[in-house]
Amino acid sequence: MTPQPRPHLLRSVLYVPGSNPKTLSKAPTLPADGLILDLEDSVAPEAKPQARHTILETLRSTRAGYAGVRVVRVNGIHTDLWRDDLAVVLPGRPDAIALSKVESPDALDQLTAAMRALDPESDCELWPMIESPLGVLRAHAIACHPMVSTLVMGTSDLERALGIPGDPERIGLRHALQQTLLAARAAGRRILDGVYVNIRDPEGFLAECHDGARLGFDGKTVIHPAQIEPANQAFLPGDEEAETARRILDAWNAARARGEEICVVDGRLVERLHADQASQRLARWRMAQA
Repeated sequence: MTPQPRPHLLRSVLYVPGSNPKTLSKAPTLPADGLILDLEDSVAPEAKPQARHTILETLRSTRAGYAGVRVVRVNGIHTDLWRDDLAVVLPGRPDAIALSKVESPDALDQLTAAMRALDPESDCELWPMIESPLGVLRAHAIACHPMVSTLVMGTSDLERALGIPGDPERIGLRHALQQTLLAARAAGRRILDGVYVNIRDPEGFLAECHDGARLGFDGKTVIHPAQIEPANQAFLPGDEEAETARRILDAWNAARARGEEICVVDGRLVERLHADQASQRLARWRMAQA
């Protein structure tokens, strides 16, 4: 069974530590487009058993009323923890399972087999995290796995693996970001940019959001509530762009009614592909308004 990606915006997806009940209870009230309920890096080894059950209760309590995407990040396939993670949280019906440090489709096969054994009817999506050089090199094969809907960049781990310092221009990451994005698009998948770890640098965060949007990412993973609204704005067409998209579609539809395949809007040639792009931008803008 191949899951159908849910038609959600993914401008901002907030990591939430599974060992923090207070934060977990508040997170669904925030304007993020999704939550990654974390059992991996943000949870100490001794806290993981309780964190699993806390996340399960969060999943159950948000299943009916939460409009965003509920994702659980389990521990890596190289550990002895991920099976216990799945066994506890899968009955909560998460929308997706995020798996850290994926370097081949084999890891996703193992995860899928375990999910099927626990729940043969599960339609849970997989969100593999690309955070190593080998993961980048195999990103297309990973993205083509039938259960994958979204790739997630793990830029902090990738910087460490590449031996490069973080810098505002992300020069050392450029090739990896673009290659992984190309892999996602070639497979018809969504892709999220990595986190910005300095929560006291809103200007730097916003600049990185705009950089990710220009590259073509669908949105950004965030680690603090203050980062949600800037990400939502950066990865969404603004009102002016929406109005331009409307005019392009109006002109294109008028041209088609005359039996023509091209028209001119604001001095620029408009063909079918431009009309399709305008339609997509306008659809994203309307989703956000709703």
